[in-house]
Amino acid sequence: MAVFCLLAQTVQAAATVEGVALTEKGPVPGAVLRAYRTFADLRDDANALVSRPGPKPGQYRLELPAGRYYLTASGQGPGGEPLFAYHGLNPISIDDGYHWIPFLLQAAVPARCASGATGIGGRVLYKGTPISHGSVSVYTLKDEPFRGMGLLTNSLGPDGSFWFDLAPGDYMVIARQRKDDTGIGPLKKGDLFCYPSANPITIAPATACQVELECYPKNDLDSYLDKGANDHLGKKKEAARLKASLKQASLKEAGRPAPAGTQASISGQVRDINGQPMPGLVVTAYPGDGLPLFQMYILRFRSDFSAGTDSQGRFHLEVRPGLYYLVARKLVGDAPNAGEPYGLYEGNANHSLRVEAGATKNGIDLTVEPIMPDFPASDHAPTAH
Repeated sequence: MAVFCLLAQTVQAAATVEGVALTEKGPVPGAVLRAYRTFADLRDDANALVSRPGPKPGQYRLELPAGRYYLTASGQGPGGEPLFAYHGLNPISIDDGYHWIPFLLQAAVPARCASGATGIGGRVLYKGTPISHGSVSVYTLKDEPFRGMGLLTNSLGPDGSFWFDLAPGDYMVIARQRKDDTGIGPLKKGDLFCYPSANPITIAPATACQVELECYPKNDLDSYLDKGANDHLGKKKEAARLKASLKQASLKEAGRPAPAGTQASISGQVRDINGQPMPGLVVTAYPGDGLPLFQMYILRFRSDFSAGTDSQGRFHLEVRPGLYYLVARKLVGDAPNAGEPYGLYEGNANHSLRVEAGATKNGIDLTVEPIMPDFPASDHAPTAH
């Protein structure tokens, strides 16, 4: 029984989180993602699960057990200045799939405290310029996860300034600016979310603390990045070139004859989430013996067993006996691309399919959907506050 429970827990630990950390000037090399089980751990910077570098500057990768996490990112600017980002949807539910989460980093500036009236004040800025309208809320730590009106909410002054008279204690300060000037409801694309690295702020008796809140726009990376950093045309040309080369390799791979010694087969159909057949995809069977759990790095391996889907999304694979992870996608040989149809075999918890010698596995259905849109709702920008 103990062995079974341990295996079940191991199978559950299947989430892969990847992404990129950016400022308005572009990726931040060496940036790090930290995942905390609780806000208390985040506050104390304790028990963090820390990412490792991804394949390109500014990219990161982290394997997480499924669960809820507070996510932050940090790095250094070109002059060594500290940078910080707090995920606007914290705490985030990370399931046992794949997650692409970009972070927009801001300058990490501590609060400046001195003797004075007890409270918190400061300014709210976007790309270094004060914003002239919006709201700022102060929360106690008991208000976790820090949504809604909080303990107090004020409108920003014309110069982005604010002030709260407060009793001594620990507080969180978060500002928001909605384009439609409403003070409630979920943030929409282009609305600003503002969180200082100084949170939580401790107010001592007869002490006034000043803090600056830098903002980023929800789901609007284009407006945030500088023109030189964005370079959409160059990126799109490079992406098109890469996808074209991968597509050619995928079709070539899918058209290869089955290797000698195959003694079993797998056949089925690939559909989208609406049940529509998906022609022109590639189904690959990755050998899984010795791998108790599917991991995203498997996609970078070569497999002898691939087949294209026909006009009705049907596929047929000739394989050797063994354990396999079935993947349906547009491309092979690389990590998933933005908007690419992608799906795993969902017949059991660890996505594996075992085929015995002489067996024919028919009726194997795979469902695909785009798993990595350009700036998904689960990204750093919040959807409800």
